[in-house]
Amino acid sequence: MRNRRLLLAASLLLAGCSEIQKLTTPPLSLSLELKGVAGAEVRLVLSGNGSSETYTDNGTGLQTAAAVWPGRYTASLSELAQGPIRYAGVLEYSNASGNYTRQGSMSFDVRDHDAGKLKLKGSYQPVTGSLQVTASGLPFGARAAVFYRASGQEEAPFDPERPAALEPGSYLLRFGEVVAEGQTYRPQATQAVVAVEAGKLTPVSVSYEAMPAAAGEGR
Repeated sequence: MRNRRLLLAASLLLAGCSEIQKLTTPPLSLSLELKGVAGAEVRLVLSGNGSSETYTDNGTGLQTAAAVWPGRYTASLSELAQGPIRYAGVLEYSNASGNYTRQGSMSFDVRDHDAGKLKLKGSYQPVTGSLQVTASGLPFGARAAVFYRASGQEEAPFDPERPAALEPGSYLLRFGEVVAEGQTYRPQATQAVVAVEAGKLTPVSVSYEAMPAAAGEGR
């Protein structure tokens, strides 16, 4: 029996901060801040020392304190996208030795001498943008024919109703003819160059005009 107790105590000590230590040692306080994007729910999962806690921000920001003991911890942020705009989660950890920043997830050590200096912040930065296309001169329900191309990339169609997530940069747009209700509509400008910024919908306007019917048509 005595040998079993010794083995159990040894295994608990090897697993970082043991359950016995948690009961007999007061925890350190980790200042935790989580800030997402208005109208979106984001989560930060903090795990280590045999436990896991999830902290949620519903778009208004969260500030709280987490109880931690000396040992190894991992923090991870949930993914976030609003329509075509994608966001990267950024974690910032501070202790007695300095500040550390990682994207998405990070592992860090909590030590006794970090008391009073432990901070963990989760935030989000936009990494993509998109286009917001407005077309005039087309019949109701008809969509503009838009194609986009970044430098060094192949041309791709752009659906105004389902905008694509675009990396920030300069894009060459090409506007094509549209056939609707038996009529052909031609764009008044066939090309445009636009700059897409992260976190923004870049407005694009294109005007169409109906092409005259061919001679003899309808006879």
